Amino acid sequence: MTRLDLLWWVGLAYFAAWVALPLAALPLLGPMLGLVAWVLLAPWSALAGMAAAHRLLPKSPSGTFAMFADRGSVHWAVKSWAPSLYLAVFQPVCFLSEGFQRVALRAFGAQLGRGALLTSRTIIREPHRVHLGADSLIGEYAHLLCAYQPRSKVLVVADITVGARTMVGGYCHLAAGARVGADSLLEYAVRLGAHSTVGDETRIGAGTSIYNAVRIGNRVRIGKGCLIPSGSVIPDDTRIPDGTVLGPRRDAC
Repeated sequence: MTRLDLLWWVGLAYFAAWVALPLAALPLLGPMLGLVAWVLLAPWSALAGMAAAHRLLPKSPSGTFAMFADRGSVHWAVKSWAPSLYLAVFQPVCFLSEGFQRVALRAFGAQLGRGALLTSRTIIREPHRVHLGADSLIGEYAHLLCAYQPRSKVLVVADITVGARTMVGGYCHLAAGARVGADSLLEYAVRLGAHSTVGDETRIGAGTSIYNAVRIGNRVRIGKGCLIPSGSVIPDDTRIPDGTVLGPRRDAC
């Protein structure tokens, strides 16, 4: 068993202790009222313990790392442990409450503008690396992947930013370092690669795949089912029809 494995099990025991903490009220309230109190209070007690541990851990850097062979990848694993575990357990039910959602995400360091929302089924495990502008919305089963492995034993870590009044549709994937400007729309199942940028007032059609390090300008309209290869640059006000497949590293005109 590696040190990280051991740390994970110790962390799991720590989490379980905070979840079980409200059960201390059972002798005072009796079995029925005590269980009700536990159901209501467990998400909050667990949040207090996990968020406190998360904030005490050092900030993990962005960059490309050798998986668990350098400090950057180890710091990433340790820093992402608490929010990943907490959200996996409590997000599916507790995030139905918008108020609780905002409290929990901010407790783990997410930067949320006024009115920014996720759904209870948005997949986010590193809220401390997510920046959501005011009145933005991230849809169901959308993945915000602040860390990913492009190949075996290589880890890329970076923040994700979504601008104000922007909607990211259901089943979209935003990879590490992705940035989406204000007043934009990513329709259903759009894939935005690592370190790719989408400008303001831009609309990307359902099922379009945008690979790594792509630059998309302002007021661009990209149709459904398109493929934009790595390194492409799409100028402002460009219109790309449905089903377009751009050549490798070719600028749109």
